This record gives sequence, structure tokens and C-alpha cells, in this order.
Amino acid sequence: MTYEEMKDVFCDSLRLLNKNLFWLEKSFEKAKNLNFESLTEEDIEKLETLSNRFGRSVDILINKTLRALDILELESTESKLDILLMAEKRGFVKDFRQLIALKDLRNELAHEYIEEALLKKFKEVLQSTPMLLETVYRINLYVKDKNYCSQF
Repeated sequence: MTYEEMKDVFCDSLRLLNKNLFWLEKSFEKAKNLNFESLTEEDIEKLETLSNRFGRSVDILINKTLRALDILELESTESKLDILLMAEKRGFVKDFRQLIALKDLRNELAHEYIEEALLKKFKEVLQSTPMLLETVYRINLYVKDKNYCSQF
């Protein structure tokens, strides 16, 4: 794969991530002030939508965007840990463990079926979403500074 092709793959994944974050932010705004003591059916739907968008965004961030950036910059992508460590080194997060926590939460959401535990996970998504948004904001600044993608 040529450098230009690698750059295209990275920019496509970043565009996809930003598109998903647009919808994640909309869901977050609808859900951030919900009263967990008296949730309605509509509130649960808002939380489920937020959680789905959160999980998809985390997947795109780690499995596509950060991996593609490492490939573009000729960094090791042998393990997810390598990818997360490079994200910390680039300043996208203060501690790579924050990204591990996002990925773990995404995985837990996918396998949680008990309503009480699911509500706890919804609260964690609400608490974690601002950090996810900030991480992608930092990636966008980095990309703009490096002039990798024309739309940034």
C-alpha cells in the first residue's frame, strides 16, 4: 500500500469517526440530564441509543482510526496495547488506561442484560462520553497540525 493510500484509509476512518461522534453528541445532549430515579420508556430508549453510539464510536476510534494512524506513521500495530500507548504518547489521552476503560465499558454494554446492572452501565457511558469526545477533538487537532486530511 502506498503512503497516499494509507493516508486515504486513515482519513476515511477519521471521517467515519467524526460522523459517529456527531450523532453521539446528539444522543448525549438528550440523555445527560435524565433522572435515573424515574426513567420512562422513552428515557431508556435515549440511553440505549446513546450506548449504541458510544460503543460504535469506541470501536471506530480504536480499531480503525488509531490503528490507521499508526500504520500511516509507521508505528507498531502488533497489539492493541501498542496502539493505545501511542495514543497517549501523541497526547490524545492523559493515560492509555482511559482508552482501555472505554473499550471495556463498550464490551460490558454488549453483554449486560440485567436491568439494574445495565442502568449502572448507562451512567458510566454518560460519565465517559465527554472524555471520548475530547479524545477525538485532540485527534482532529493533531491531524490538522500534520495536514493529513484535506477536510481538517
